[in-house]
Amino acid sequence: MMLLQVTGLLLAGLVAGGLNAVAGGGSLITYPTLLAVGVPPLYANATNGIAVAPAYAAAAFGSRDNLSGQRRRALTLIPTAFVAAICGTILLLNTSHAVFENLVPFLVLAATLLMAVGPWVNRKVTALNGGRALHPVALHIGVGLGCLYGAYFNAALGLVLLAVIAMSLTESLARIGALKNFCTFIVGVVTVVVYGLFADVAWWAIGVLIPATFIGGYVGARVFQHLPERPLRIGIIVYGVVLSAILLVR
Repeated sequence: MMLLQVTGLLLAGLVAGGLNAVAGGGSLITYPTLLAVGVPPLYANATNGIAVAPAYAAAAFGSRDNLSGQRRRALTLIPTAFVAAICGTILLLNTSHAVFENLVPFLVLAATLLMAVGPWVNRKVTALNGGRALHPVALHIGVGLGCLYGAYFNAALGLVLLAVIAMSLTESLARIGALKNFCTFIVGVVTVVVYGLFADVAWWAIGVLIPATFIGGYVGARVFQHLPERPLRIGIIVYGVVLSAILLVR
């Protein structure tokens, strides 16, 4: 049975890493797979949060050049992202299994809808570039809410932060993406420390998912990039809607 569980998680990690490299939405693959191999919903969520954290670190490191000229802005966002992520983890740790299990279908559906508006977000970024930025407080409010959500339920965190940062700044997509990666890195650090110390997580599953998602991301960046993104995104959206419906009625 353990071999079957490891194989399932390995395949899920490879697929999730590849999807994240192209269209995003990898957590919509890894989270339900954790449920399928027997990890309870609350523990599966914390486990998934730790498993994806190294990928956040890699993305932040890879986009560090686009933080040039944004050092002060990034530094001022650290307390906002950190406190919000802490609040998100505390909220999860104080959520009962029954309540979280009832919330999961709606959280999955919300993440799926965010996948659906991803292209619109990109167009919004392009339209806002060169326009008038919102008040800096708007950026902190948006990042704070995004990091709170991401620490509580990881799926589609990148899309949430991309949207709120894009609507608050007049920067290129690459620079906004770098700031987004910086914030997700902070969320990743917080979730690893807090959930690693205080949550019941499946470390064996984390050990399988981390290398699998990295390999999947590498392969996806080199191979999946030749595939059209739109069908992949539509497939993830359909999968997410069906999954949320199954979780709602089970």
